Amino acid sequence: MEKPVTAEIERYQPKPLKRPPGFARRLAHSLIPPLAMGIAVVILYAAVRSGLPEHRQFLLPGANGMWQNAISNREFMAELGLRALTTVAIALSGLAISIPVGILLGILMFRYYVAEKAVFPYLVALQSIPIMAIIPLIQSALGFGFLPKVLIVALFTFFAIPTTLLLGLKSVDRNIIDLFRLQNAGWWVILKKAGLPSATPTLFAGLRIAGSMAVIAAIVSELFFLSGKGGLGQLLMNAKIDFKYEQMYAALLAASALSIGVYLGFNWLGNRLFAHWHDSGAGQE
Repeated sequence: MEKPVTAEIERYQPKPLKRPPGFARRLAHSLIPPLAMGIAVVILYAAVRSGLPEHRQFLLPGANGMWQNAISNREFMAELGLRALTTVAIALSGLAISIPVGILLGILMFRYYVAEKAVFPYLVALQSIPIMAIIPLIQSALGFGFLPKVLIVALFTFFAIPTTLLLGLKSVDRNIIDLFRLQNAGWWVILKKAGLPSATPTLFAGLRIAGSMAVIAAIVSELFFLSGKGGLGQLLMNAKIDFKYEQMYAALLAASALSIGVYLGFNWLGNRLFAHWHDSGAGQE
């Protein structure tokens, strides 16, 4: 016996779309996971500290010691703020070099296949060489001032930018490129109208990596160039030498906050640019 047609129609009735989550739900989705992870880290820290002998617990200062010797110390917090600004200046100056040069190089490698074959192996070699190994050469050539620190940041953050941009440009739909060519569009028009918009999400993935690495590179550079106006790297070294571990951990937390802040800044900028048309910029439930 055949099934009634009305039953089949009712079975395949369209279902209404889910309502987009409200502000409170989106805020909870954004805050609860990192808060839960932070609580887990604090519990693990406390467990490791409690397992140390009493005479070694100064290596992992507790909350009371952090408050008394670091956070509530106005003089130290003022110094921490000034040092953080110096580190940010070094990091942003390095990014101001690596980002435009990396973008231009990525476009050049996309435009000329020979350029990609010639340059890409050296990019990989530059990434594989430990920066600490060439720091003595940088010291001999540029001295111990601000410029060598910026150069180290640029070297640290350079690799991710042209490689991610090149990947994004190569991932453009060939049908779109053929459509532009049917309209006799030039290479620059294809790059501007199709290549760069499609490659922007991939590029911003590289920028987020480079941005978070920039602060780390700035601190590493300060560990080797101790002269001049120092940032968080010098503060870390001075606190370690003076056995002020509470201040050292406060500087570490400030460095982590700066790295996260730069990462979130690029993430916010990327979402503002392409959240309305690309899936990677849209929020997920």
